[in-house]
Order: sequence, then C-alpha cells, then structure tokens
Amino acid sequence: MMCFYHSVIMVEPVPESIHFPSEEERILQLWKDKDCFQECLKQSKNRPKYTFYDGPPFATGLPHYGHILAGTIKDIVTRFAHQSGFHVDRRFGWDCHGLPVVRMS
Repeated sequence: MMCFYHSVIMVEPVPESIHFPSEEERILQLWKDKDCFQECLKQSKNRPKYTFYDGPPFATGLPHYGHILAGTIKDIVTRFAHQSGFHVDRRFGWDCHGLPVVRMS
C-alpha cells in the first residue's frame, strides 16, 4: 500500500537560515490544501480499527501543565496507532463520569 506522504514530500535545498514562523505557516497551508488528516483517514479505512476515547480537555478547571502533558501523550498514542497500521477513530465529548455530554442537555 502506498502511503499518502510519498506523493506530497518533495526534497528542496535547505536554506542557510530558516524563519520558523513563516515556514510553519507554509507547511500548515500545504497540509490544509492537501487535506492531509482526512486523506490519512481515507487511506486507512480498511485497516484494523483502533478507537481512542478522549475526555473533555479541561475537566478539572483552568488549563495547566498537566493538561499539556496529557494532551501530548494522547497525541502520541493515536499517532503511534496510525503508524502501526490501524485506522484510528478518535472519539471526543465524554464527561468526567464517562457519560456522553449530549445526554446531559
């Protein structure tokens, strides 16, 4: 199976100095133009399914370092699952007790 990124990445010479903010904007625009996230999901749809349930981002109050750490770990887990050959289904919107938030309204 050919991965999507093989058709996107082009090798360019690296300049002597890089302006990282503008480089980031350029790369983000490329990902947006190519709709990379949705394309990855489409290409992995026939792989074994890996479902990741994620709770609300700030269930315990104002954001702090612990939220950044938890978010980073969640991102690593889902990316690793995708790179290990799974179709990752990310589910959001669960409250602190595991109940769907839509049921509470």
